[in-house]
Amino acid sequence: MAVPISSQAPRRTHTGRDRGRKALAAAPGPARLWLELDDGTSIPVRGRGVIGREPAATGDSEVEHLVTLADKAHSVSRTHLEFDVDKSGLWVRDLGSTNGSAVAVDGQRIPLEPGRPVTTPPGTTIYLAGRQIRVRATNGRAVIGSATVSWGVATQTGPRHQQNEDSFCTVAPAFVVADGMGGHAAGEDASREAVNALDALAGEAHVRPESVLDCVAAARRNIGRIPTDGGPAPGTTLSGVIVTHDEGDVPSWMVVNVGDSRTYRLAPDGFHQLTVDHTIAQQLIERDPVRFAAARSWGYGNRLTRAVVADTDHQPDICLVPMNIGDRILVCSDGLTGELDDRAIGAILQSVPDPLAAAEALVNAANRGGLRDDTTALVIDAVAVASERSSSASGWIRAVG
Repeated sequence: MAVPISSQAPRRTHTGRDRGRKALAAAPGPARLWLELDDGTSIPVRGRGVIGREPAATGDSEVEHLVTLADKAHSVSRTHLEFDVDKSGLWVRDLGSTNGSAVAVDGQRIPLEPGRPVTTPPGTTIYLAGRQIRVRATNGRAVIGSATVSWGVATQTGPRHQQNEDSFCTVAPAFVVADGMGGHAAGEDASREAVNALDALAGEAHVRPESVLDCVAAARRNIGRIPTDGGPAPGTTLSGVIVTHDEGDVPSWMVVNVGDSRTYRLAPDGFHQLTVDHTIAQQLIERDPVRFAAARSWGYGNRLTRAVVADTDHQPDICLVPMNIGDRILVCSDGLTGELDDRAIGAILQSVPDPLAAAEALVNAANRGGLRDDTTALVIDAVAVASERSSSASGWIRAVG
């Protein structure tokens, strides 16, 4: 039997007015899982697998995945780690490797005892000597304080890229998308650093804007360490929501945005974009629509005026929007909005009830439209809210012009 990681590394609890109450808990339900390697490769988990420098099948059961990790230093063993999925989720087991394995949740790193399987929920980092693997999920449900959300995400690599430069975080309470930019692999590295920085919020039911700004600052520092090999400096957009609670303990969406990835909200009063693009085009729309039309023909209107980069402290917009039952949030990269207009996006979100199916339908529709760029759609539904307030009560906490 696999050992639940939560029994060794319990999630943090909120230390304010609800001291002692568990801030965040996973709700039951199947999840589609995959492994995200530190070189940007993603592997959908379909069954049992073995990871190593020269992996080979072990035992009598069928092996779906033989995952080879390039390792010139030979710190990773030939057959290092085994993984599989059962009713408890994904589990991993060290196969007597030379340099050992470990897992980490909420910053707590725990060595693996060889031969003993350990359950690894989404958000877990798996360490194989000097290499790292993240456990991700394409759908799930979480209880965050007095709110319950379900979510689904779909992504596809565009024809111009060998690796997908979009990354996303679905480690509750953070649900964000990042669209990287830079030469060689720098774009995918930058977007991955941005979403990984938000893992610091994992398990929190009450998140303040200052905590989000700290995460963005950490992302900037890590992006600054990415080698460029003489190419353009790496950077990334960042957009999405943090599920939190306001001063009155009302569940709320904390909307975060820098760049031109977008966050939308579908509610009874309609389908609306919650974020403002940080682009030359948006500036021209606000100042001079005639020049905006010209900029579109010149081809530079989509250039960013703000992004998460190492050398400039571009502050994100942060907005608090009260959460209501039935709210549906869409977070997406510009690969989606470049192919589908708001009317088409809203129609799909209204017609497809399941969040994962809705995300997949959006990406599929963009693909039919031509799909020129990496495309990611993350859909989050508010399925239970303990206390509600009118959505007209939203207000900006921090907005930098």
